[in-house]
Amino acid sequence: MGELRIIPRVPYGTFSEQIHARSTQHQQVVKAQLELTYRCNLHCRHCYTDPYNNPEFLPRELTRDELYRLLAELQGLGVIWLNLSGGDIFMHPQFFDVYEHAYRRGFLLQLYTNGTLFTRATIQRLQTMPPFTIDVSCHTLNEARFDWFTQVPGSYRAFLRGMTLLRESGLPFTLKTKLMNWNKDELDDLRAYTESFGQSFGYTTSLSPRLDGDCSSLTHRISTEDLQVIGQQEPASEQGEACHAEVPLGRPETDRLFRCGCGTNTIHINAWGELSTCTFQYETRVSLRQVSLREAVARAFTQVQNLRYQRYTPCRSCTVHQFCDKQPSQARWEMGDRQAPIPYDCDVAMARAESTLHQTLVHPLKRPSQGEQHTS
Repeated sequence: MGELRIIPRVPYGTFSEQIHARSTQHQQVVKAQLELTYRCNLHCRHCYTDPYNNPEFLPRELTRDELYRLLAELQGLGVIWLNLSGGDIFMHPQFFDVYEHAYRRGFLLQLYTNGTLFTRATIQRLQTMPPFTIDVSCHTLNEARFDWFTQVPGSYRAFLRGMTLLRESGLPFTLKTKLMNWNKDELDDLRAYTESFGQSFGYTTSLSPRLDGDCSSLTHRISTEDLQVIGQQEPASEQGEACHAEVPLGRPETDRLFRCGCGTNTIHINAWGELSTCTFQYETRVSLRQVSLREAVARAFTQVQNLRYQRYTPCRSCTVHQFCDKQPSQARWEMGDRQAPIPYDCDVAMARAESTLHQTLVHPLKRPSQGEQHTS
């Protein structure tokens, strides 16, 4: 009988960094977001999936058996982190069947929820098979505003009940806040509430058009002027998107349309079984009802990686692109052109860059083209 081999233990942070670095280098998929359903008990005014929160779309959602097959394929592909989202996951009538099946397959499970649907029974069942973490949306602590934003009377009280149960449960969770033009004055209250759970406070600001192309959700964007004021008052660590302190300015090194991590180590699967490289990449979708997961990944990654800027736009030579949230799919909805800059994102990128680097910069939309108006 051979000697027992002891596998050394490493801190989770070290493990995560090593896996992500290796997977990015080798384009190995280790993370997946799976939208179980578009059903939700709320109709939040900024929600990108809400147009499909409608009974007429329910027949298009993956069945339990299809989800079981997909989980097996995800495991075979080498996925480690699996994010289950919606809609709201607890609106799926077979959520716990799917969740517990995924748990037994060994995924590190991250759950996204609005926090209003927790019951003692739900909490107790999660405690038997605890998730890696639960992310709960918390955008306001004002009852009138909460119910206005969700468009469901009583939702704030349901949220508070849910958070009380979650606080007492011992389950790992994180509060996440989207800062918008209507809740910007609640920053101190939101911070205090988050810290009351022993958590550090952070926020994001980007909003997305809805999946059907409706851009009305963008009316809730916080202004760049307000962001600048808040940025001067807040430590950079509290701004969830401002992690660029050591980023040097420079033109993009590639003409790839998607300059983020799209097409490296992460996939997104919507409630209808359509795969792409991220949540907001709509044009390149491959149906998992028609091809295997492995083949769908190969197709989607190849298509996204091969997308290039085909003409001059300010995005091609932008020196603050590292600070920018622009996503080509969103530019198509908002500007009618995937290659076009989104002025709001340009303004935010400028505000972040100047705040981080402590210098005055030339706005990307005011910079000379330097003779680059050509087609490649």
